Amino acid sequence: MQIFEYLQTNLAESAVIIGMVLLIIEVWLLSFSTVIFMALAISFILSGIMIWGGLLPETFGAVVSFSLISSLTLTLVLWRPLRRFHPSRPINYNIHSDLIGLTFTLDKALDADTYAEVKHSGINWKLRLGQKHCPLALPPGSQVKVTRVDVGCFTVEPIK
Repeated sequence: MQIFEYLQTNLAESAVIIGMVLLIIEVWLLSFSTVIFMALAISFILSGIMIWGGLLPETFGAVVSFSLISSLTLTLVLWRPLRRFHPSRPINYNIHSDLIGLTFTLDKALDADTYAEVKHSGINWKLRLGQKHCPLALPPGSQVKVTRVDVGCFTVEPIK
């Protein structure tokens, strides 16, 4: 009960401290990845400043209400500008791999809708057709070559 009494008697300071803790979590742990945490942190800091300035009543309900409404507003306002900091297209991490160029013989048919599997280095890998070969249906016994490696999945194309 002492914590709640302290928060109530020092509501402005508590709001600023909560805002700073949320901002530290956003910057240090989340690396500005969520707009909502940052908006909530800024709104708690603003509510503490507004209590000090006498613009907001010193009640817990007023702080929470103002913080939620202002964080929603800040989220809507900051969403588009902060989206520019994130890449618009996925980053291609598949720059090179020793597995690219491996060849396999299909045990079962492979097309755009079904995956085949192959065991390589003790791991069962899914085989899927590359985008430019999706209209094809490869029968069992076809030779394929790995062109891309993703987690647990090889993208393959037929060997001509």
